[in-house]
Amino acid sequence: MALALVVLAIGSVLAGYAGVPHAIGGNNALGAWLAPSFAARSATTLADQAVGEVGEPGAGEAGEAGGEGLELSLMVVSSIVALVGIGLAAFIWLKRREIADKAAAAFPGLYRLLLNKYYVDEVYDATIVQPIRIVSQEGLWRGVDVQVIDGAVNGTASIVDGSSSLLRRLQSGSVRAYAGSLFIGVVLILGYYLWR
Repeated sequence: MALALVVLAIGSVLAGYAGVPHAIGGNNALGAWLAPSFAARSATTLADQAVGEVGEPGAGEAGEAGGEGLELSLMVVSSIVALVGIGLAAFIWLKRREIADKAAAAFPGLYRLLLNKYYVDEVYDATIVQPIRIVSQEGLWRGVDVQVIDGAVNGTASIVDGSSSLLRRLQSGSVRAYAGSLFIGVVLILGYYLWR
């Protein structure tokens, strides 16, 4: 499992270089490629964009500069929050484990909620997995597979078995009986054509 996580981590790092933000000197090729998917496209929006591009010479540059500033500040804030969270978790879990134990004892409901991962797995199992299992097992397997498909195959085999038990009485294996049956059949056919 660790090897799979390492491969995914390497892929995540490499995928990050496909979208280096403009604020730190990169070219966000992935963002530019996906931009039309996220843009609101209407006649009014297209007309406003055309006026902004043609009528106001510096309008696009001012918007990009403001966007880069916001992008840079959001990157700095989110990085600080992540580093503070990592440092706090390392301090509590590695240096002062009793803080975590006291917090768990002080807030048992919250501790149980977090320990059970907000019960997402249980809700998913009850709303998605179990209904699919019940439909698959009771409807598709026992209903369609066992009753319809196996019933058709086994029913065909029963019909063949029943008809063969009747027909095998006609097949004795005696050449004399076959010759006699053939002679009687020929006489009956000739008699039919002669009396007609």
